[in-house]
Formats: sequence, C-alpha cells, structure tokens
Amino acid sequence: MINLQKYYHKSIIRLEEERLKIKVGFTAGDMNGIGPEVLLNSVAEKHTLQRVVPIIYAPLKNLEQISNHLGLEMSFNSINSTEEAEENKINVIDNFKMAPKISFGKMDKKIGEVAFQSIKSSVLDLNEKKIDALVTAPINKEGIHSENFKFMGHTDYIDSKIDGNAIMMMVSKELKVALLTEHVPISKVTEQITRELVEEKILSINSTLIKDFNIRKPKIAILSIDPHAGDGGVIAKNDQSVIVPVVKKMNDLGIDLYGPFPSDSFFGSLEYKKYDIIVASFHDQGLIPFKTLSFGTGVNYSSGLERVRTSPDHGTAYAIAGKGQASNSSFLSSITLAVEVFKARKKIMKNNK
Repeated sequence: MINLQKYYHKSIIRLEEERLKIKVGFTAGDMNGIGPEVLLNSVAEKHTLQRVVPIIYAPLKNLEQISNHLGLEMSFNSINSTEEAEENKINVIDNFKMAPKISFGKMDKKIGEVAFQSIKSSVLDLNEKKIDALVTAPINKEGIHSENFKFMGHTDYIDSKIDGNAIMMMVSKELKVALLTEHVPISKVTEQITRELVEEKILSINSTLIKDFNIRKPKIAILSIDPHAGDGGVIAKNDQSVIVPVVKKMNDLGIDLYGPFPSDSFFGSLEYKKYDIIVASFHDQGLIPFKTLSFGTGVNYSSGLERVRTSPDHGTAYAIAGKGQASNSSFLSSITLAVEVFKARKKIMKNNK
C-alpha cells in the first residue's frame, strides 16, 4: 500500500526544488553596444524575476545612465557579494574603479577594460559556485583585447578558467550546431583538425547532449572539411584520412555519428532536420546556416565545461546601440537555456546519489 503522507511530502519537496530560483550572473559586455539594452530589458521582465535571482557585474552608474537613456523605469539593488543578492530585485555588484563615459556605437578601450573586469569577476564567482550560471553580454573583440585579455573571445577566456574543454555550440529550437574549430583563420583550419581533435570533440558533444539536453541516444551529423567531402580525393583527402576513420570508430563505440556530409547541400535539402546536432569544421561553415535559420532566437552555449555559460547569438550591433531598437529574444533564450541546463545537471547529480 502506498504511504500517501510520505508520497505527498516527497511531491511537495520536488515542487519546491523545481520552483527554486537559481542565481544567474550577467556580464556588462561592451556598454557602447546593445548588450546593456537587451540585458536590462530581459532582467526587468516579470517572467525572468520569477525564475532567477539576477546578479549584474557592472558599474551601477552606467546601468542607471543607460536605463534612463532608454526610458526604462528600473531600480537596482547594490550589493557587495552574491550572498547579499535578493529575490525579485535586480542585483548589481559594482567593484569597478570608475564608470567610463558611454558613447553608443563607438569602440572604446576603456569600455573594453570594464567588459574584461566584468567577465573576470563573474567567472571567478561562477568557478567558486557563488552563482549557478553565467550569461554574457556581447563584447567588441578589438575593444577588449589588451595585455590582460589576449583571448579570441569569451569562450577561450572562460575555457582557461573553468574545468573542462569548451566547445562552441549554437542552440535554437530549429537546430544545434557545434564547431571543431572556432575563431581561427581559414588558412589554419585543416592543420588543426586531427583525428584526435575530432574524436575528443565528438565524445564531448555526445556527452553534452545526453547530460545537458536529455537526449538519450544522440544522432550526430558531421560536415566535410573540404568541398564535396573531397570528391574521393580529387579535391583533397582530409575527409577520407581524418573524418571517415573517426566516424567508424565512434560507430564501433556505439555513438551514432554520420558523415562527412558536403555542407553546400546539407542545409538546403533540409537534411539537418534528421539529426540532433550538426558538427561543422570551421566557424562560417556552421554559423552561416545557423544564423540564417535561427538568428535572433539562438544561443551560444559553452558546451563541455563544468559550469554553465550561455550568450546571445549576436554581437554588439553598434549601428543600433542606444536607439531602443534591439530585440532581447536571443538574450531571453540564453537565460532560459542556462536555467534548463543547470537544473538538468542538478537532477542527474541527485539521481546519482
């Protein structure tokens, strides 16, 4: 006979756990771009405050300036540490020496320095589990690049600070795309793609789909390195020497990896709809079709790390910065994915106890 009182008690605990708000950190990004606008519009939404406790790492004065400029009626809760964060409030950690001048649409090294300090502080708290997940606003790579930040972007920096090996994964309702190589010159792509690299990435991607997206038996497609998959060696032999052996090895391990597929017809023929994720060889091969199909709603997810980090699928968009025209759809999707992945991991940990 079922103990109804015990069953009811467990159900209440489960519901409370599902409703529990997680602490999500937000970086300032490049404040001369649209980052602060989509960030503030997103955290101000009632639905966001119902799900998370937001903590923004940014100069409070700048946030107030931008909020007033955009005509947003917002109040901020200034705190010194994540422990002081309060629910239903927009919490701000301002540990910056100065609030730089905001000049919408312009690259500014001082703005870039603030962007770096915001990333540095938030990643430290993420690593120490003082926040549960991190959502990063867009940066200007030229503006942030300095002696302190010599990385190609967020992912490379975060990868250097958080355990695991980050893989850039673009996620939307329509499709998921992961990259073998990311922000590298096209001339260096083939020399970086080795059997060892592809094996490592496929194993990690397969694990991520199972653990973070609850896909029990992922179906993975990999695109070719060369046009037409090398045309049997007529164009080149990279796919035959690198990708084909890895596909066979993964299949032998029980991983459903298919390919290599020539990328020029793969998306136009809607072949991508048959797979849980598409693995592209280089940045534009994966990002052009992804943004064509999902721009404005997609999320940049740092797969393969022990902590959860997401980001919108767009950049600083200087051309419309400060004009109140930016859509926050992708930013809201980034928050949603961060929450879902964190809770999925927490559920697995609980079930494994």
